[in-house]
Amino acid sequence: MPDIPGYSLNQKLTEGGCAEIYSALDHKTGKVVVVKVLHPRHVGNKAEHKRLQDEGALGLKMGNHDNVVQTLNAGMSGNLPFVALEFIRGRTLREMVVEKHLFTDIELLKLAKCMCRALRFIHEKGIAHKDIKPDNIMISQDGRLKLLDFGFAEPIKASFSFFGGGNKTLEGSPLYMAPELFATKKATVSTDIYALGCTLYEMATGAPPFTGMSSSQIIALQRDMSASASSISRLNKSVSTFTEKMILTACQKDPHRRFKSVEEVLLDLARNPGWRGARESQRITAVTA
Repeated sequence: MPDIPGYSLNQKLTEGGCAEIYSALDHKTGKVVVVKVLHPRHVGNKAEHKRLQDEGALGLKMGNHDNVVQTLNAGMSGNLPFVALEFIRGRTLREMVVEKHLFTDIELLKLAKCMCRALRFIHEKGIAHKDIKPDNIMISQDGRLKLLDFGFAEPIKASFSFFGGGNKTLEGSPLYMAPELFATKKATVSTDIYALGCTLYEMATGAPPFTGMSSSQIIALQRDMSASASSISRLNKSVSTFTEKMILTACQKDPHRRFKSVEEVLLDLARNPGWRGARESQRITAVTA
């Protein structure tokens, strides 16, 4: 287990492509936190070193928001970069998909609202997340949504030009990647909205709108501008036509037919007859009961 100054690591929670994630005790505050440490297999990989260091620098500079995981600290332990994050007790949307929990209309509206708040915050900071998907969205035990994992994030404004170095690497999860990403390799507000639409679609139906047996099949289908998603209301009777239209607009293949900003999504939500129930609470309590 890595030795990180200022923290006592307790147990490994999970691991991703470049990092191991542990629960830990923060010696200074006495609170349980999450510590993300570069995976041992990447110790000699300069690109992965920089990715985790950039993620920590981004989180610290970005500041706090109710719907975005808070970065508490970032640094180096010997030759290992690490990032300390707030600990959230709850479940990811991916866990709910696995449990075959199909969101109701009101749950989808609350999810969309909270995700729009998170995305508006990071977009105003000049950042595109680039990896919106059920795995990176958590609902806490008290019903608060948290957007996680900024490992693939990149700048859309000059204010964060230090981050990501303007790389043009194709990164992300094909099931949630907008068609234009495969050509430009550049994340934007619009590509985040597409990924949001695909995520909402999956929470409503149990599967993303465009799937395949392999990454190459999925990419081909994502890039096929004639392919369209199946009806949501046929797969989930509780979803209204207003909510279905909102989700399908968010995941339009043609970016010109997609919402241009999360403000447009919020305006659409405000016109939804089910919006009154969604706006009464910032918490998605129904999905954590």
